[in-house]
Amino acid sequence: MAKIKPSKPAKKQSQIRRKLNKRIKNKPLYINFAIMIVCFIIVFSTLNSSSFYGIYNYQVDHVVKEDIYLHKDIIDEVATEALKEKKALEVQPIMYVDFSKQVESKKALTEFFTRLIETKSDYASDLELMKRIYAGIERRNQYALTPEELMQLATLSVEKLNLIQNYAVDITVENMSNGLTTADLNSAITNIENYVLSQTDITDFEKTVLIKFIKGALVENKFVDEIKTAEAIKVEIEKIEEVTYPKDMLFVSKGTRLDEKTHYLLMQGGMLVESRVDHYIMLLGLFILLLMLWGILHLYLSYFEKTVLSTTKKYGILMSLFLVFFLSAQFFYEMNPYLIPLPAFSVLASIMITPTVAIYFGIGLLIIISLWTGLSAYTMIAYLMTIMITRALVKNIKTRSQMVGIGLYVSLVLMLFTLTQNLINKSDLSQLPFDILFSAANGIICTIISIGIMPFFESFFGVLTPFKLLELSNPNRPLLKRMLIEAPGTYHHSILVGNLAETAAHDVGANSLLTRVASFYHDVGKLERPYYYKENQMGSDNPHDKLPPQVSANFIKNHMTYGVDLLEKNKLPKEIIDVVKAHHGTSLIKYFYHREQINNPEVDVTKFLYGGPRPDTKEAVILMLADSVEAAVRSVEQPTKDSITQLIDKIVNQKIAENQLATAEITFNELEVIKASFLKVLSGIFHERIAYPEINMDQISKTAFDKTDEKES
Repeated sequence: MAKIKPSKPAKKQSQIRRKLNKRIKNKPLYINFAIMIVCFIIVFSTLNSSSFYGIYNYQVDHVVKEDIYLHKDIIDEVATEALKEKKALEVQPIMYVDFSKQVESKKALTEFFTRLIETKSDYASDLELMKRIYAGIERRNQYALTPEELMQLATLSVEKLNLIQNYAVDITVENMSNGLTTADLNSAITNIENYVLSQTDITDFEKTVLIKFIKGALVENKFVDEIKTAEAIKVEIEKIEEVTYPKDMLFVSKGTRLDEKTHYLLMQGGMLVESRVDHYIMLLGLFILLLMLWGILHLYLSYFEKTVLSTTKKYGILMSLFLVFFLSAQFFYEMNPYLIPLPAFSVLASIMITPTVAIYFGIGLLIIISLWTGLSAYTMIAYLMTIMITRALVKNIKTRSQMVGIGLYVSLVLMLFTLTQNLINKSDLSQLPFDILFSAANGIICTIISIGIMPFFESFFGVLTPFKLLELSNPNRPLLKRMLIEAPGTYHHSILVGNLAETAAHDVGANSLLTRVASFYHDVGKLERPYYYKENQMGSDNPHDKLPPQVSANFIKNHMTYGVDLLEKNKLPKEIIDVVKAHHGTSLIKYFYHREQINNPEVDVTKFLYGGPRPDTKEAVILMLADSVEAAVRSVEQPTKDSITQLIDKIVNQKIAENQLATAEITFNELEVIKASFLKVLSGIFHERIAYPEINMDQISKTAFDKTDEKES
């Protein structure tokens, strides 16, 4: 038991240390997981706070937060019904004349005068009696004649009565022949009164009673034919088109307060959430859909791009780009659907991360934007084509002018697609020039955004882009300029190593620009004591001749430590520093080890080893081999193709024997390609030259050169 007790705390401490190391190792995963959740919430909240595929959550009197475009035709039934009612009122009623009314009026007049004449005949002997009897008989006459008027009428002669009767019958029949409506009666009576009053063959009393006869005889005899009028209204109503608000129309502008009519129409068009339950159901569907898409995108990263998912910087860049282009999509969409700078996302993600991630997440971004804005299928296809073409063109991009070229290709693709879409759909050609103009502007905007936003990511995230590498390769950079002045031999060596390494990296598919720039800076540590290195020594004086081999080895090793410190102080990217760190690996400083071994056979070899780390990338391996090969070739007195080949093979085999390439992501086939690339470059540098014969210039007359000058002049 006494032996077990002390081991428990030690074992416990060991477990805690392992857990702590594991947590530190997994820290980027935790950070990236948090970033993923935050980005998911932002995307979900954005989609939830606006429309989801054209369905909005607004009530009457709510202020609309965005322009609402109809995603289908909406019929305004109320307005259509109002138009029909208005049209029905505008239709002239179809009339018919009831001639029986005319006959009845004529008959009544004739019977009245017949009774009057008969009464006059029956009581011709007693005029006063006749007047009283007649007034009593006709006291309820339809012509509104008073007893006094009846008595006076009875005293008129038969001839006068016949004249008045003829006037009354003729005028009544004439006016009722064309039919009289209730509205026509008043105007007709007014005209008749004027006519009667203008007659000279009758007295004023006779005119008065005549007018009363006519007023009593005239009745409405023109009526509306309800059946025919209804048929006419039906025909006219059928001609009326429904009041329709077409698809893609700007129906409600941003900032407008929603009134009842507009709310009702949006509800009729299925563009509003009808209840709180519907809203929650929609949110659940949106959450599941977005979660599924989010999961698929990150599943791809976990299987094929693990470095992105496990690196905070790369994943942070990816999510930042994703959010920036997602949140800005609505702004550009409102101007024109073909103006969304989606290709810029593909370009930036390809340059700063990888082209495969760019195309995969570009498609995911396109899907989410289409859900948000309701992009048509044709427009989605157009953007998909731009993502594909940027993926193809962004390979080996090195200059900003190449980005301008990519933007022009994007514009060309969108313009051609816009044209073909309009031709296929037979769309309104008046809109075509504007769509083509916006399509052309997309490529220009993408170029401006890509070039403008990239320096921000380069500085904020410390991302290394081809453009940053080109800036770092400029000979006027402070460190390179110092090398040129203070250590010209090292500078020349670095340039040659860069040429070797760049060619080899290109041939094996590594990052050739990164390898070249790292080569330029790989020996900046020699600036501390440049004269301690052979390439910078101007004569036979060598300070190492006066130093013990181990001290000299320490000076040589220190150029790695000082170089890394110098690069970090000058804020060079981590990718370059990592390659520089590993360009000697843990290899042996052979020259000084051999010198020490002569005097001390039991020498500790670890004191003559570089501190590492060993190279683990293709770029670092290539730099290690290029550095060793270039330095070794200098020692060959008469380099030939065969001797250079043997030297390259020897150096590569030594590095393998020293176990320097054990952790590197490189194959033997790629090593053969690298050796062939080195041989190709070095053969060009150390090619055979023609041995020019010695000529005695004194034997050539100087006048010959003068004559040549005269001919040239």
